[in-house]
Amino acid sequence: MISYIRGYYVITVEGIGTEQFLNHLIRNKVNVYNVNRTSNTKIEFCVEREDMKRFKQVYRGSKYEIKVKQKTGIPFVLKRIYKHKGMWIFALVSLVLLMLTSQFVTDIYIQSPEGIKQEELRKELYNAGLKPGMYKKSIDRKEIRDYLMSKFDDIAYVSLNVKGTNIFVTVTKKAETLKSNEDSNYCNIIAEKNGIIEKVIPRSGNQVVNPGDIVQKGDVLLNGADTKSIPEVWANTFYEVKKSASYIENEKEKTGNSKKVFTFKFYDNKYMLRRKINYSDYTVENKEYKLTLGNYTFPLSINVSTFHETKKVEVKKDKEELKKELSKQALKELEYILPVSAKIIDIKHGHKVNKNMLEYVVTVETSENIAEVYKLSKSEAEQIIKNQSKAQDGEEVPSNPEKRPINDIRNEFEDNSNNNNESNESN
Repeated sequence: MISYIRGYYVITVEGIGTEQFLNHLIRNKVNVYNVNRTSNTKIEFCVEREDMKRFKQVYRGSKYEIKVKQKTGIPFVLKRIYKHKGMWIFALVSLVLLMLTSQFVTDIYIQSPEGIKQEELRKELYNAGLKPGMYKKSIDRKEIRDYLMSKFDDIAYVSLNVKGTNIFVTVTKKAETLKSNEDSNYCNIIAEKNGIIEKVIPRSGNQVVNPGDIVQKGDVLLNGADTKSIPEVWANTFYEVKKSASYIENEKEKTGNSKKVFTFKFYDNKYMLRRKINYSDYTVENKEYKLTLGNYTFPLSINVSTFHETKKVEVKKDKEELKKELSKQALKELEYILPVSAKIIDIKHGHKVNKNMLEYVVTVETSENIAEVYKLSKSEAEQIIKNQSKAQDGEEVPSNPEKRPINDIRNEFEDNSNNNNESNESN
């Protein structure tokens, strides 16, 4: 490392008796290191840049062929840079330009919550003067923050962070109170699928259906249930899978007539002996023959294509075997359809034949919870609470006497007057 900082030369010396030349250099206080012999008459070594003057004085007039193979070190690099003035001047100018450009904004990154569009934020930031190309030190964060908050009522705070040439804008949204269309803790229980009601476990809410009722998907099962104690509604549901296949298939049968076509291949060239094939239906059988001698294979081969005439023949499958195959397919598909929580009650198999098609049907009856939560908004929940608070037989008597019905007050006055008359007569 020290040698690289100081700079050194890599020198090759060629001649007879190179060892004597090395001893002569050492006696003249020339620092020599990293000595390597490259051949019988040639050696290579390193000399410090400071010892190069003494080295020149020693080798002058000598019988050896001396060459400077390499100049290594920081002094030589600086010298080369100094010779190429245009390069270091351009590097200096580039450094100054880089420092200048780092003082300006290149990109603006915006992080906003849901409900506040980034396009509108970016547009207002441009109107406030925050845009790519502006000088970083001229950014007034308070002014930009106040401008954005005056334009958007939903913004609670705006954070502006400058990192390098990028500006990161983070927007915090105001906390919103519940609105009439927001979800509440109340819900309706609706049917997730069609079925026959088996039992209802009403943990909360008002039950609408009873066991034995037939419901369709989307029907309301319970009103005003609490989302923290969701009811269960078990029903008998049905799943059906149909699989069909033809039990009569058309197969090709050879008639015994055939024609052969020969194709000769020599390297990449092909030669075919063409023949006219008059068969309407046929199958082709290809065979290739190669000419070999021992382990050597000649570049000549013959391909024989045999065209067999065929005719269509109807083949009937065994219906019982086809039923078993279709039954396996249907049951396998049902394994993917049936929910994990469903309890199988009954499995029914059936089939019907239509022309040459056999259709197999597997119907599975299950028992499962079909309750699906439909969340209610705040306004809907309040309406349900009001309806539940009303008496079934009519409106309750108000507790405030001023709001009591006139008939009730009149009856009370008549009862008091009758009691007073009875007491006077007794006296």
